Amino acid sequence: MISIPLAFLVTPLITSSGYQGWIALLTAAAINVLLIYCTVRIGRLAPQESWIQFGERIMGKWLHRSVLLLIALWTIYYISLDIEQFTLFYGTVYMKGTPPWFIQLMLGFAIALTARWGFATMIYLSDTLFILLLTGLFFLALMFSRDANFHMLPALLTHHKLDIAARDTLSSISWFGEWFIFLFLAPELTCGKKTLRNLMLANLVVVAGVFIPWLLTLLNFGPYYGGRVQYPILELIRSSSYSGILGNADPLVIGMWLTSMFIHDAFLLYVGTLCLSRVLNFKSGPHVFISLLGGLATILAFQYSRNSTVFQQNINSMAIILFWAIIDCIPIYYILVALFRGQLKTKKLS
Repeated sequence: MISIPLAFLVTPLITSSGYQGWIALLTAAAINVLLIYCTVRIGRLAPQESWIQFGERIMGKWLHRSVLLLIALWTIYYISLDIEQFTLFYGTVYMKGTPPWFIQLMLGFAIALTARWGFATMIYLSDTLFILLLTGLFFLALMFSRDANFHMLPALLTHHKLDIAARDTLSSISWFGEWFIFLFLAPELTCGKKTLRNLMLANLVVVAGVFIPWLLTLLNFGPYYGGRVQYPILELIRSSSYSGILGNADPLVIGMWLTSMFIHDAFLLYVGTLCLSRVLNFKSGPHVFISLLGGLATILAFQYSRNSTVFQQNINSMAIILFWAIIDCIPIYYILVALFRGQLKTKKLS
């Protein structure tokens, strides 16, 4: 959840908000608290049962399955955006002249293969990578704060426009507000007493993981050039005064980003197959749909690669941001319905 906004949210946030991007990040973090609470509260209604199953007892069979179908479509679209974004980066920086379809095919295959490894493998990989990302962010803050212009800091308090902050808050939520996917961890991982605390801490880490690179990019490049660098972390490394390993650490950053993207999209693919299996009442397991959904995401990414201008317009459009926000707020809808039906008064859903 941290790697995708770290790579793609920083520049749009500086472009749109300039010095007041911190307002959008902190407001989004506060809204995430509500999303996390609703997610955990829903998960505790039936901790030993998957939300895919017991959600029907809250929303009703067909409405719940309509939500699952919407999530399946969302996962396909999300994966296609990630594939196309990485294709644009790798195809223009490192593999110039390589056909986009070849890069997309390799990415789609790797994501589907990672999803086929299973839920437990993805959890172990994500735990290890999370520690590496935190370590990298720590050293990033130490390394690039030396060249930062801290005289810009007062501008963080003097520049503020509420209408821009509101839009960027919505945009930030669309990038790191998908806390509802933790409902798909049950029954392998249940919503216990420490789940709420752990997710709240994760929210702080995610916001800090985006805030630190945003602030370093702003203080090193300024609001004008900082809003025009496409990959700010790599530009920070390349423009630094360090030499040796630290000055040439961009392959390591790219490797960590690519691995985290594989795990993130593989889990989304896993979620999409679970949803589609439930909608179609398929009894043979979700693995049958991994190749299907992965192929659809790859084909959609290929369609975007034929017109990168349309892709850039769509990914930052208000329609896409609202669609993401509507999906991220799914736990709130279920909480409201459960509250209306009196199901929150009981410890467990019957």
